[in-house]
Amino acid sequence: MEYNTLKLESESAIARLTLNRPDRANAMTMEMGRELALAMEKIRAAPQVRALVVSGAGKHFCAGADMAEFERLHASPRAEVEGAVRAFLEAIGEMYRLPIPVIARINGDAFGGGVGLALACDLRVMAANARMGFAFARVGLTGADAGVTYFLPRIVGPARAMEILLMGTVFDGETAAREGLVTRVAAAEELDNATDELAAKLAAGPPIGIRFTKEGVLESLARSLADEFDFEARAQTTCMMSADHKEGVRAFMEKRAPKFEGK
Repeated sequence: MEYNTLKLESESAIARLTLNRPDRANAMTMEMGRELALAMEKIRAAPQVRALVVSGAGKHFCAGADMAEFERLHASPRAEVEGAVRAFLEAIGEMYRLPIPVIARINGDAFGGGVGLALACDLRVMAANARMGFAFARVGLTGADAGVTYFLPRIVGPARAMEILLMGTVFDGETAAREGLVTRVAAAEELDNATDELAAKLAAGPPIGIRFTKEGVLESLARSLADEFDFEARAQTTCMMSADHKEGVRAFMEKRAPKFEGK
């Protein structure tokens, strides 16, 4: 399908989703939220896709909400304003729940809701000269936006998350890496190579094992130890009985790269 605010492309096992409003720093709109949700449905329905890379067109990753659009909502009924907020929240939730690895390629500034989108990805690769800004308080908003108050404490801990959000902290790539906000940082000219190398490695991995790994990590904080052990027993048994595990063992014994098929 055609999108007005996004580009979705697929090459082999890797899909690439680009926020495509470069003239507005890829700022979020209600239309983008709806299109992002549709794109997630399409990716979920494509069994050949084993990794997703999310990026921004032009010089920015995402500037957060399009303030021009949301300013028009100021005089709207509360239900309409909340509906606009939820449009992007639901799309971010759909991306977070994808069973494949999702990589944020942070090619430029990510602010506000754009940070939430990046934090919802499983891994983040950031250009050294890009910025990641939690500047909600500076414009009279709460940091409880785009999933940030869910994702950020899980990455840096509640106390540090509180400080970052209350102070409206802005990080460059190197500082974001030291904070653990991004997986890797690369010079702008090396960003594509760093992202593509990571995506290729993930796409070559065992789809069943990766799916269970994602579920285990993402859900573990809400489970008791006993529930997590029950999940691990089911997950590992399924993997041990899969053709991919047999292929992995054969490849190890034959000293070659495995060819996983998700079976």
